[in-house]
Amino acid sequence: MRNHNKLFVLALFGFVAPTGCHGDGDGGDEAAMMDTDSGYTSGSASGDGDGDGDGDGDGDGDFIFDDAPLSEYSQIDRTGMPAINSAVITSKDAYNADSPAGDAAGTYVPEIVENLTALHSALDDDLTGLGLVPCAVDDCVAQAAPLVVPDTLKLDLSMDPGFPNGRKLTDPVMDVTLAVVLLDLTVAGQDATTLVGVNPTANDVAFSDSFPYLVAAN
Repeated sequence: MRNHNKLFVLALFGFVAPTGCHGDGDGGDEAAMMDTDSGYTSGSASGDGDGDGDGDGDGDGDFIFDDAPLSEYSQIDRTGMPAINSAVITSKDAYNADSPAGDAAGTYVPEIVENLTALHSALDDDLTGLGLVPCAVDDCVAQAAPLVVPDTLKLDLSMDPGFPNGRKLTDPVMDVTLAVVLLDLTVAGQDATTLVGVNPTANDVAFSDSFPYLVAAN
């Protein structure tokens, strides 16, 4: 029971995001939100009133996008990698307003290391008790760095799709992220899928066949 309670600490840190009944199960698939002084409008311009457009997939009337120039927008959030912002970034306002260039310059590396150290201090004994081998913080930082710095959604069209190469709705994104930042992936028998199952692996309602594929929350 103590191990399960300890894993719950991850939720308190914002690392294991609570999953909604009808979401994508990874707790971190929200798009970056933008606003302008004149307002930003999105939603259904036609259809059956359930917010998913007319369902024919041709894009006519599903969404209305403001065509104001980029300079009129203010960036208020970004989340390329799930949970990184909420769990290991301290200066969240500055981070949300920054760009991947700031990540690549190493601006946030010190606070990432500090917060990751705190996570390991809280959880390493329990990971060991579960028969898992935690990584040393410096090694965790090194193995996670290609995914986290810069904090962007990576996509290589020459490789098979699936997180961290893009993000399919059914990918166990949180479990993979946890494994990369907590476990020594050089140990035999441990890899990025070792923690799959820590979070729910499926939704209770099937995805929709038409864009945006997610069904309304209950």
